[in-house]
Amino acid sequence: MKTGKFFQPRQCQGGMTLIEVLVALTIGLVILIAIGTSYLNSANLARQRENQSELNEPATLVMRMLQHDLSLAGYVDIFDWDPTGQPQASSLFNPGDTKLMNLYQRVPEATTLEAPLTQFFPGVMPVFGCDGAMAGTPNAIVVAGTVVPTCGAASATQQSLQMAFQAVPSSSVIPNPIKSLLPPDANTGEGRDCNQQGAPNNASVPGRKFIINRYFIQTSTDNINELYCAGSGNSTQQPLARGVEEFVLRYQTAQPGVAAALGNTAPAAGGAQSQYINATAVAASALGWANVSAVEVCMVSATATTSGSAAIGTAALQPLRPTCRRDNKGNFIADVARAAGDNRLWKRFTSVTTLRNAIYSTPN
Repeated sequence: MKTGKFFQPRQCQGGMTLIEVLVALTIGLVILIAIGTSYLNSANLARQRENQSELNEPATLVMRMLQHDLSLAGYVDIFDWDPTGQPQASSLFNPGDTKLMNLYQRVPEATTLEAPLTQFFPGVMPVFGCDGAMAGTPNAIVVAGTVVPTCGAASATQQSLQMAFQAVPSSSVIPNPIKSLLPPDANTGEGRDCNQQGAPNNASVPGRKFIINRYFIQTSTDNINELYCAGSGNSTQQPLARGVEEFVLRYQTAQPGVAAALGNTAPAAGGAQSQYINATAVAASALGWANVSAVEVCMVSATATTSGSAAIGTAALQPLRPTCRRDNKGNFIADVARAAGDNRLWKRFTSVTTLRNAIYSTPN
């Protein structure tokens, strides 16, 4: 029997060619790069949004505090008791007192112009500022009961602002149903300074019913500039916002009054507002700090640090940084160049607040 061999057809080995592998790898790399780029962009945008919050939230809080204190600056409860047990209105509205009469006329040559607050706290004006640092502490002012405020060297970017107002009634023991102020309360913050510190408890302290808050820039231990507040309740000062590089103030004053001829009525001041001036010009003016009717606050803040790709993106989007400095016409100067290696996010905040309690500068 003849035998033979059976031949099976050759089977081709399955697989991908080199070209197919390279194409697949290329597509995979493109997809990975797209996913990675999208992730980095999202992370950078999230970081930049965090930087915005780091700037906006503290600055908004500080501006609200400043506007609150400025709106109260100079406040005196005229229905509260004075040291003689009479309503304070009897001390404020005394026709025989030439200084008090001049609160309406505000004639520079007539007599030294004061504010109502100074009738109860000698030397303390509703608003006082320095074009640089301010000497002493608000707590020392309250304890002493009198003050002669002084300023240090002027600075174009770091200045100081102080506000004073009555915060608590003279006595919570003697009934006074028509007073507008409430006793100090730690839960509500009533009668507390900017650091939530109460007034000194010693009844012999002359300024115990007044609050004095002072705002200024100071460098922290890690070399970051911060906006601080020192309150009259204690000698301890506390930071409010980090990264505040500039804190610049300008003051609006009212037009002075004119001395009337004999037998005529003296025209009141305040018919027009003068341009904004700095603290040095206010102090040198004929009417001084008692003539300030509004305060302009300018603050420039920067994030403490910005890291990673977000830093590069921030610097690219914001090659220049804002400033509070102005030209001779009062306009903000153009944004200035960043310092080498500075990749922080910068922002400028401004506000103007009228002194509500400046009855001595309100026209009739």
